Amino acid sequence: MKYTRIKNTEHPLFNQAWNLYKKSFPPEERRQLRTQKKMMNNPLYHFEIITEKDKFIGLILWWRFEKVIYIEHLATSPRLRGKGYGVRILEKFVRDSGIPLLLEVEHPTVEINKRRIDFYRRIGFVLNEHAYKHPPYKKGGEYVSLMLMTYPVAITEKENKHFCETYHPVIHEFVLKDKAKASPCP
Repeated sequence: MKYTRIKNTEHPLFNQAWNLYKKSFPPEERRQLRTQKKMMNNPLYHFEIITEKDKFIGLILWWRFEKVIYIEHLATSPRLRGKGYGVRILEKFVRDSGIPLLLEVEHPTVEINKRRIDFYRRIGFVLNEHAYKHPPYKKGGEYVSLMLMTYPVAITEKENKHFCETYHPVIHEFVLKDKAKASPCP
């Protein structure tokens, strides 16, 4: 599998990746295109497409900070789901990362959410029970109650708060102008 970082929306596979992104995540959990274009200029942000033998497999959108990598979005093409690609993508990513990883999942209130959590657990991620809310992706949007999963170990409540206070303003810089109000995490 090949991971290719794309830095603008002119890349030949961007539209295919963007369509997968829109189909894979609810509106409150994804950026608008105009904001996405701005984010791609941030050197900490990685919009990567995954291909194999020139075939589009999926995408992984992530942030590399000094002490943690935040995986913001991961999706495989619907026609390839259930064939092990998601596991291969994430296992390779974990092996290559070299620092702790963090991602968000929805609460395990329905079966699909439970399966996602189990998927990440099989790879070695740990579900954290701390209160956590993801900032809105658009102005006027609502915070979304989610849960954090981390690799290789759980984080403390203090580390959870540090992630919210330190990284939310960077990740959501075009929406969260007031850093004091950026994080509802405890």
